[in-house]
This record gives sequence, C-alpha cells and structure tokens, in this order.
Amino acid sequence: MITRLLVGALASLLIGGAAYRRRSLTWSGWLGAVIVGTLTVGCGGWLWGGLIVVFFVSSTVLSQVGHQRKAHLSALLWEKGDQRDFAQVMANGAVPTLAAVGYALWPQPAWWAVALGALATATADTWATEIGVLSSRPPRHMITLQPISAGMSGGVSPLGWLASLLGALLIALAAWLGHLLGWGIPLRTRAWVPLATLAGGFCGSTFDSLLGALWQVAYWCPQCDQPTERHIHRCGAATTYYRGLPWLNNDVVNALSLLAGAGVALLTYALLG
Repeated sequence: MITRLLVGALASLLIGGAAYRRRSLTWSGWLGAVIVGTLTVGCGGWLWGGLIVVFFVSSTVLSQVGHQRKAHLSALLWEKGDQRDFAQVMANGAVPTLAAVGYALWPQPAWWAVALGALATATADTWATEIGVLSSRPPRHMITLQPISAGMSGGVSPLGWLASLLGALLIALAAWLGHLLGWGIPLRTRAWVPLATLAGGFCGSTFDSLLGALWQVAYWCPQCDQPTERHIHRCGAATTYYRGLPWLNNDVVNALSLLAGAGVALLTYALLG
C-alpha cells in the first residue's frame, strides 16, 4: 500500500499539474486531484486509480472540443468557469475515494460496485455536458419538454443522452477488461461488473438531470432578462433568486447523483453478484 500511495501521489501530481497548465484545473482543483488520486490508488489498487485516470483524461480532452462555445456558456450560464476547483473535483471524486478507503478497511466486492457506479455517473454526466452542449438542436426541459437554453441544468437532448450512455459504457468496459486481466480483485463472477457500472452510470446521470430540472437553484439576470446559475452575470449585473433550493447548486447535484449511481450499481451487484 505504501508503494501505491507514493505512485498515486506522484501520478496525480503530474497529471493534475498538466491539467493546471492547460487551465482545466485551478490550484485548489489540483489539490483535490492529488487527494483523490493518492487515496484511490493507495487504498483501492491500480485498476481503481486507472479508472479515475480514464474519467479525468477523457473528460479533460472532451472539454477542449468546442472550447469557444463552452467558454461563452460558462460566462453566460454556469456558476463557475471552465476550470474545475476543489469542490468540483471532490463532488466527482469523493464517493469513489471513500469507497476505496472502505475497501482498504473491509475488502469486499460491494465497495467496487459503489465506486464503479459513482465513476460511471461522473463520466456519463460530464460527457453528456461536454458533448450535449454542442448539439445543433436546442435541449428540452426534462419535465416540461419545452426548449431551453443550451447548458442550463435540467436540459436533455438526443446527443446528450448518447454521450451519457457512451461515457458510462467506457467505464464499464474498462472495469470489466481490468478484472479479466487480473488487475482488480478476484471475483466469484464478473458478469455484474459491466452491467452494474452501466446501469449505475446511466441512472445516476439521469438523476442529475432530474435534480437540475426540478430543484437545482437558478438565478435571473434583470439586465439581460435570462436565467443563469451565476450570482454575477457576465454583463456585471447582480442576479436575483429565480427558482430551486438555495443550497442545491451544481456541485451538490453532482455529489447526490454520484450517490444515486453508486446505489443503483450496488443494488445490481446484490442481485447478480
């Protein structure tokens, strides 16, 4: 474990540093990446840490696709910029990290199910956002099905759904292959691994959209006359409360959706494992 902790710390320092230089992470986001990378590799093992890398690298690469359009949406709608800070990193990494610590203390396959569901949710949701906002068709509100602005929480599109499914599928295939090659832990049956991962990721991502549509906090810019997740709009005007629960921002929604995805994956493991 000591060796894995050191390797995890070094790898996350290097990968996080590269992301910081590319302006994908803030300083605090880099710190969060080091914490997540060190503990997942040290406590969970090589495959556990490798899946974190798959999520992080794939999401970082996709964030550069259509960067100008996303920068515009970031300034217009999103609460934070396109650089991930500590809260954003931990919202996506806390559940698999805590599962890795739990596995180190009590090595049971159920911890793997929790981590896989959470990681697949994080990947599916990130892919849905990074690719879905590039759709030529406007997204629709998940509940009312009315067209809404691209990038607003609670919006869904066929391209976003497909991206979500592909993101979850990537983690499912990587986890299944890793276990087949013996990089994970001995399992009585491996059939549940891709199924639990895919189910957890897709359901968790869908739950994220549902929370965004129903209860995530949103604000209104009186000067631009449009909704946003920002307290200060890009025009410089202070926004006012519009809808949702004041404490339920995007980071909290992400964390809750990861818990939901982990729960679905754990249930699938209980049924099939």
